[in-house]
Amino acid sequence: QFQKYFHSSSMIPTSQTRSSENCWYRLSNIGSRSPSSLTSSPFFLAVEESKYFWNLPNGGVQFEDPFPFLGIGSDTENVENNGQLSYFGDPVFLGSGGSGAVFSFSPKYASGGSDSNMNGKIAIKVSWKRSRSTVEKECQILRTLEKSGVPHVEKCIGPPNEYRYEDGRVMIALTPVVESPRGITSSIQYVDSGNAQQIAAKCVVETMVGMLRSNIITLDV
Repeated sequence: QFQKYFHSSSMIPTSQTRSSENCWYRLSNIGSRSPSSLTSSPFFLAVEESKYFWNLPNGGVQFEDPFPFLGIGSDTENVENNGQLSYFGDPVFLGSGGSGAVFSFSPKYASGGSDSNMNGKIAIKVSWKRSRSTVEKECQILRTLEKSGVPHVEKCIGPPNEYRYEDGRVMIALTPVVESPRGITSSIQYVDSGNAQQIAAKCVVETMVGMLRSNIITLDV
């Protein structure tokens, strides 16, 4: 029996590379912005004592810098037993939609002195109150896809964490965040024509076939 997976593809923090050797292109609506462009966001409010605030159409989001996330790299869903806190900073707003808002973070340090799970930027998605279960389900499905060997999908690299600034909201951590000089790429038609576009189309088909083999369907393509 198929599982229906409802999510907003615009909230998955992926972009494209032009390399013919990999397929890090997904239909997404997320671009990568440099920290210098942070304050150019129309939703950005202020930085105050290493705290960042955004006033978005569906709600507000704030982070301190450094920002802790519990259980990065853990396979368990029980966040209380994951122990290690990883700290991230330099948040950059990537995009927002019906289920939440996504930000990229650079690694700072991990508790206990371990940095084994601090490899490169991650994305943190913060749910709205009404979309908590949707975001939790998104992480669950991404982990199912990863375990099933479905190619070219984002990884949920830790169990959902409670969003500390408002009850009833949750956060998930995702990887990779791929730098893209082209910025937002929301459709194959925006990928350079020729070889790059062919690779992008091939990767999308491979992902869809892998999902079907795993008995998972998506209505958001």
